[in-house]
Amino acid sequence: MSIAGGVDRAVLRGSELGCTAIQMFLKYNTRWEGRPLMPEERRAFFANQKKTGIKKIVAHNCYLVNLASPDDSVYSKSMRAMQDEIERAALLRIPCLVIHPGSHKGSGESEGIARIASALNNLFSKTKGSRVKVLLETTSGQGTGIGHRFEQIAEIISQVKNRHRLGICLDTAHVFAAGYDIRTRKACRETMREFDSVLGLNSIGVLHMNDSKKPLGSRIDRHEHIGKGHIGIDAFRFIMNDERLAAVPKILETPKGPEPDADVRNLNILRSLCDAHSPKME
Repeated sequence: MSIAGGVDRAVLRGSELGCTAIQMFLKYNTRWEGRPLMPEERRAFFANQKKTGIKKIVAHNCYLVNLASPDDSVYSKSMRAMQDEIERAALLRIPCLVIHPGSHKGSGESEGIARIASALNNLFSKTKGSRVKVLLETTSGQGTGIGHRFEQIAEIISQVKNRHRLGICLDTAHVFAAGYDIRTRKACRETMREFDSVLGLNSIGVLHMNDSKKPLGSRIDRHEHIGKGHIGIDAFRFIMNDERLAAVPKILETPKGPEPDADVRNLNILRSLCDAHSPKME
């Protein structure tokens, strides 16, 4: 949901569309710096949350942040921006902050993973006492991005001291583009089993529900409307009826248009897939 006009407006926009969970930025997503959150804006945010009944809110960090960057200037800016975002999330009592792990830009996967883990250790040390969890998002593997294999994320986590402050954001379009098949019941079950083996299903703090414009294993990050891409509708039926994921907030990052009709259609499609008699993915 857009934060134009103030972070408190995001909650109202979500309610207008019939959302029960929303994702929002904590400042404009293409700027390193953001204006301070004023007390009156925070009060309005909490009031709107109470009025609408939307309890499940997650934040997404600024797109400029790259905790794997070998460029010291970018790395330093990313650290400052991330600390600021953790502190903003805490001020708004938002429990989870989704981040893309980062891109090593040619320095190598191991070096990139080490820089991400070091950054997280530093950030958690600087924000001691914070209850905000950082959710590492699964990625498509485009370019030199890290996080397209479950093992890469597991390696980051293994190097972080305060692991209780970490979780996972599983993005359906990203894992599919990365090469994990979820198109059929069998494929989806196998991918979730692999995820559980490497990272644990209980680590999932949020799901991004997106179809993919690009085919399996393309490693190209292009989201599509639910059921209109290469993943197809069945994967979403399986996920919506998996009891292990029932309490996990599910967020759309499907293409946006000038009107909110597309969001409403995608929401309605996902809700229509919920069926107590559908096969589960045990």
